[in-house]
Amino acid sequence: MPMQRVSQTGWTAAAAPGEPMHQRAHPDSTPRGFWILSAALVIYVAACTGFRDQLHGADAWEHHRAVLALTQNLRHPGNPTYANDVPSVRYSPYTVGLALLCRAAHLDPYRALSIAATANTVLLCLGVWLFLRSFDQQSTAGAVLLVMISLYGGAPGYANSYALADLPWHQVNPSAFSFGLTLIAWALWRRCLANRFTILSVPAISALMACAMLDHGMTGAFGLLGLALLTATAPADRRTAGAAVLGGVVVVVVGLCLAWPWYSFLKAVRWQNDKEYWFNRTILMLMLTQWCAPATLCALFALPLRNNPLVRTCLIGGVASLAVGLAAWGIHSPALARFPLPGLIYFHIAIGVLLHQSGLLKVQTWPGKIRQMLSPIAGVNSTAMLHAGVLILIAYFLVPQIVTVVSGRHLARPYLAKLLHRVNRQEQDRPQLADLLQNVGDRDVVLSDLETSWMIPSEHGRIVSALHYELFVLDQPQRTADLERFFATQSEADRDQIIDKYHVQWIVLDRDKLDDHVYQTLLRRAAVAREVGPYVLMQTSSWLAAGKHPDDLTTSSASGR
Repeated sequence: MPMQRVSQTGWTAAAAPGEPMHQRAHPDSTPRGFWILSAALVIYVAACTGFRDQLHGADAWEHHRAVLALTQNLRHPGNPTYANDVPSVRYSPYTVGLALLCRAAHLDPYRALSIAATANTVLLCLGVWLFLRSFDQQSTAGAVLLVMISLYGGAPGYANSYALADLPWHQVNPSAFSFGLTLIAWALWRRCLANRFTILSVPAISALMACAMLDHGMTGAFGLLGLALLTATAPADRRTAGAAVLGGVVVVVVGLCLAWPWYSFLKAVRWQNDKEYWFNRTILMLMLTQWCAPATLCALFALPLRNNPLVRTCLIGGVASLAVGLAAWGIHSPALARFPLPGLIYFHIAIGVLLHQSGLLKVQTWPGKIRQMLSPIAGVNSTAMLHAGVLILIAYFLVPQIVTVVSGRHLARPYLAKLLHRVNRQEQDRPQLADLLQNVGDRDVVLSDLETSWMIPSEHGRIVSALHYELFVLDQPQRTADLERFFATQSEADRDQIIDKYHVQWIVLDRDKLDDHVYQTLLRRAAVAREVGPYVLMQTSSWLAAGKHPDDLTTSSASGR
């Protein structure tokens, strides 16, 4: 019969047959490897997050402009993307807090987000440790964190990814902040279920979950489901009280969200426009069949540890997250379709516990494991091979990420290029755009190609159409169609109509993005106000005037070559 131990929280857990004796004697010890890996991840993010502007389509641009708009006008920022007063769901406690920091410390919003990315990484590591500690399983923390950053079928580059190659440019996102808060709320809730609810713990959990919900609604909903899961897997004598208190927490969370002044939470929940855009079948397919596949497979190997309360809870949570994602496929729910990716935290924890108990992360255990694999006893050799296979899979999926880290210009490549005396191939789009747009008003409308438009409001002005939709804005499909028509049409009347419709004051041409014929057709030298790198800024009134004189068009086309 396996040895039993009673945790500090009062739940009885079975020590695994292969678990070293020193771990049974000190179940609350945290390995130095966890602190070393955590510190390395924080330093890595701090060093590389400033290069996120090398990814032109990254979500970081829209969060940057949200902080910028709030910094400029905290109470009435208008929309950060379009020149209207439609509120933005990006105006969350996270971005409002950063804007307050920028206003108080006279800090640049881009720099503030870099600081936030580092802080969010600390929050992630702390949340993992606290959650494991709530189960008295912090001795597994190093293995869990290693699995978390490694075991993806390719770095998703999507909300709630904490893959190694995604961290520096994803940790700036509100979803990263929301996920860290969720882990801390789970840890507090689990402690309350194991001991007792206190006068401070329940309000603290409610505040954390309300903040998580306002910052990133999908992560907040996922977090509430996690609280329900922890309640359902608690000892029978704690479930009724836990469920009653959880009902109160949900009421308080909803109340706090409804009281948020920067956008309507109720309207966001009820929003049905562009549903097919927000529900992305391709992303969901990638999530279920590629990004989540390795962890889902390896989680099966943790089934022998299902008597461990932490592993049992995590296996149930992981399966539930996948089931919610599959259900979303049928009902086309954008919110539920996001659950499988953050749900990987459950499988990653279970696999981390398995990896820790196998002892394979300690080199001194390898000779013994090799002997077990060569053993003629079927149960012994198969278990050893299974554990080794998990470690091999982790290395298999981690190595490509490391290659991306050292080769990506948005990650560590600039440092290696300097060290190896190689050419730094980073692009200078952000400083060049800042220079180009310095005389553009904060609410001036700038028309440019879709990719360049995505970056423009993060410096100055507003745009006609964006790469990603904004909640609450009704005419975005038409905006995108009009922008594409502007660059495709040969009709001056069509272009004039689009300019008038969106009150365009400036036009930016990017010679690196546009076909040369289109670039030369639209370039009118008489209208050029500024030219920086590949970008040309033209004043719309002068551009329209030049278009009425064919001789000027011929001259401008010739001089542009």
